[in-house]
Amino acid sequence: MAGLKDLQHLRAEAAGRQLALSAGLTHVLEEGESSAPTCLLLHGATVPHWEFDRLVPALHAAGMRTVRFDFYGHGLSDRPARPYRFALFLQQALEVLDGIDSKRPLTLLGHSFGAAVAAALAQQRPERIERLVLVAPLLDFMRGSFWPRVFALPALGRPLMRRIGLPALERRRKKRYAAINAAHLTPRFNAQARVPGYAEALASMFRQGTLGAQHAHYRHLHPAAFELRVIAGALDRVVPLQDVAQVRALLPAHHYLELAGAEHNLLLTHAAQVGAALDPKSAGPQGWSDPA
Repeated sequence: MAGLKDLQHLRAEAAGRQLALSAGLTHVLEEGESSAPTCLLLHGATVPHWEFDRLVPALHAAGMRTVRFDFYGHGLSDRPARPYRFALFLQQALEVLDGIDSKRPLTLLGHSFGAAVAAALAQQRPERIERLVLVAPLLDFMRGSFWPRVFALPALGRPLMRRIGLPALERRRKKRYAAINAAHLTPRFNAQARVPGYAEALASMFRQGTLGAQHAHYRHLHPAAFELRVIAGALDRVVPLQDVAQVRALLPAHHYLELAGAEHNLLLTHAAQVGAALDPKSAGPQGWSDPA
């Protein structure tokens, strides 16, 4: 009950609303002019909707409306007691998309794990998508990594995630946020991460293979359904360029933008460039490749 009160307290302080979806309450934040072209934003595996805090103003400046939400187990959304399989997040995204009031197809942007969900979502609702943007698209986080396999262990994964994984994640976030002049995000991350159910959700994602091979989600995209763009950070160590190259090889024709000096948190550090690249009134900044 104490954990529930903590979540309720965080919700009371936050903008946005809670949608009652099939697996629980989902925190949704809709911003911008209702008549503007819509961009639906899907966050990654650990940081909730506010990873887009610096990108959203840039998208608004480009004349777009934004809709973002927290995946189950993250941020201000419920932490349902069920396996956190890929299908759970895809169904949640489908229900959010189906609830968006948009008279025209929208831009769908996913970051990291959110890019894999976005690709699968675009396969399910191609008629709703005008442009699909995959930012640092996750390929396979489980491959060749020791700790993800440990956190996936049925009996030990959850306690180890709480005692080792979560503290390590908090330390890493503190260091990275301080390095990009975003230290105010550290207590925000810690507050949502310490709500009971977050560590369990991450452990379940590892145990269910949710962060494993994502190849099929990219391979099965229809070649002519919508415009496709890929954005990557040249210094990304979470989704390195060799992984991005493998993702691109699975995709139909697309434009590609590689941001020099950008790491995995490029939506915080390079928000202005990404926003300009997605401006509906332009073809984007110099640097986009021709469709390939």
